[in-house]
Amino acid sequence: MVERSTSATTVTLLPGHNENSSEGGDPLNSSMPDYYGKSLDAWFVADAVTDLPDDLQAVREMRKQLPEYDEGLRQYRLANRIELAFATPDGRTVVDSSLSYDTNADEKPSYVGVEGEESEDNLVRDIIEREDLDWFDGQDKLRASVTRFESDAVSEAVDGVEGVRASVIFGGTDTYIEIMREKFYELGPIEFLETTGMDAAVVPAFIVEPPTMYTFLELALLADGTTLARVWDVSPYPKHYLYVEERKREETEFEEGSRPDGGDWQPNEDTNERFGQWVLEEQGLETPFSPHTRAGYEHSIEYAAAADAYPTMSYGEDGAELTASSVASALPPLFPW
Repeated sequence: MVERSTSATTVTLLPGHNENSSEGGDPLNSSMPDYYGKSLDAWFVADAVTDLPDDLQAVREMRKQLPEYDEGLRQYRLANRIELAFATPDGRTVVDSSLSYDTNADEKPSYVGVEGEESEDNLVRDIIEREDLDWFDGQDKLRASVTRFESDAVSEAVDGVEGVRASVIFGGTDTYIEIMREKFYELGPIEFLETTGMDAAVVPAFIVEPPTMYTFLELALLADGTTLARVWDVSPYPKHYLYVEERKREETEFEEGSRPDGGDWQPNEDTNERFGQWVLEEQGLETPFSPHTRAGYEHSIEYAAAADAYPTMSYGEDGAELTASSVASALPPLFPW
């Protein structure tokens, strides 16, 4: 009897540099546009790094230390993980009773921290600290709001070799923005703007449809030892990594902005385009968290896969009989609903 096992994890990072002015940093040092303190950069504290190490355990242990918080905060936005294991007597069949399938569904979400030290002007922090509003219970960090779609472990066979696979779509949004969205519809636009002092120009993008960071992860394990991890889709913003067997295998591209001559943070053209796409994506069909039907999302993924545009990231290892490439050709996307 041979034991087979594998694991895959996606990690989502919001790149940024030091935002602590007391330590030589700048409050605009995140890779996110800021429009006079009224945009998403005023809501998110970035992860204070621009890349992640090769070892996943090292990622788990990383913490950013900020003077406005009494504890270190996790240095990534989201982690989406699948683990599969089973026994095989012959390298071709699966002992069903030995199947083990696990995810990190029980892991607490990362905190969303509000940017800005106590001495700095920040519209969001002002709203939190106002005595006439109890929207956030005075808290300047809240767990991210998350949504998860998770499949069962599904039996598969490729060229007579048995195996299993599973998939998870996991995403999160800024809880402060979610609460502000509720208040926007509760109060109505005019009263909301008067109450908060927010600029009307930022409301449609960041309040009406809060953007979601997410990954669509699928993992397959065959009895002959073939493994295949595929990340079918990710939010166009910010940066995502694929770890297989606890090691970094692939990552999405991300171009930072800059602050020319010490001025305000300026996004480069590529970053700004993807940021805008991310914000507007929630109103279309091409996200698993859109208010539209799931069929629209499935069609967009299948169409892109047929055109070799997806998966976004993948990593496989050949087994004794099969190759990761042949398994990929035989198995279409597994949607977790």
